[in-house]
Amino acid sequence: MNHREERIDVRGCTVPTLIGGGGPALVLLHGAGGAGQWFEFHERLAQRFTVYAPLHPGFGGTPLPSWVKEAEDLALHYVDFIRAIAADKPLVIGLSLGGWIATELAVFRSDLMSGLVLAGALGVRPERPTPDLFIMDPMEAVGYLFADPAKAIALMPQGAAVDGIVRMWEEQAAVARLTWRRPYNPQLHRRLHHVRVPTLVVWGGKDRLISPEHGRMLAREIKGACFELIESSGHAVAIEQPTMLADTIARFADGIALAPPQPAGDRR
Repeated sequence: MNHREERIDVRGCTVPTLIGGGGPALVLLHGAGGAGQWFEFHERLAQRFTVYAPLHPGFGGTPLPSWVKEAEDLALHYVDFIRAIAADKPLVIGLSLGGWIATELAVFRSDLMSGLVLAGALGVRPERPTPDLFIMDPMEAVGYLFADPAKAIALMPQGAAVDGIVRMWEEQAAVARLTWRRPYNPQLHRRLHHVRVPTLVVWGGKDRLISPEHGRMLAREIKGACFELIESSGHAVAIEQPTMLADTIARFADGIALAPPQPAGDRR
């Protein structure tokens, strides 16, 4: 399926965004890896939705603005992004780090979305400390993210070797700014009752970074949320099991009221 890149102005911040598919709007917030790439997961979603996959500031070769200090800053940035693309109540999906941002967004402005999907979401303090991937050998870190380490090749640096490695370290700097002090918001747990939108929490059954029990807790704390376990996956569910995750999201979407697709030309 064809997709394109648009550079969308969000209050003076240029946001490269991959767009593809057709149907109700869906905003996909990426995790710490894979920024700016169109994976099989995107392709599966685009068979049913109009997918908007923006880059977080500081990822994919974009500048890291001084105003980005916490995940809350990016959540408010995505309030403006949704307005900029003129999407009427999109379905919002957050993967890992993107799940943290999506949770904060739903706490602030549930009214802007028709539904929320959190896949392996960071953000709420887990019962046990998460492994520190920053101090690990890369292959050791892969074992915490993937049930099948061979699937990690999808997240390897893209493009020329040197450019890809430089971009990887730039993105690590952006992740560090958001998570180095602590990979969660200590206030977020007590704010989850503000999420007032149909919510699906999805977790990999073999996630070694954050236990599936943490996902079950999120589903209990968010009113009316449902929980789905993808047994054969580790933390990076969208990479390891793209079809299963996309099908799970499609079933969830069937049960909620999505805004109808916008007529061509309506998006500003």
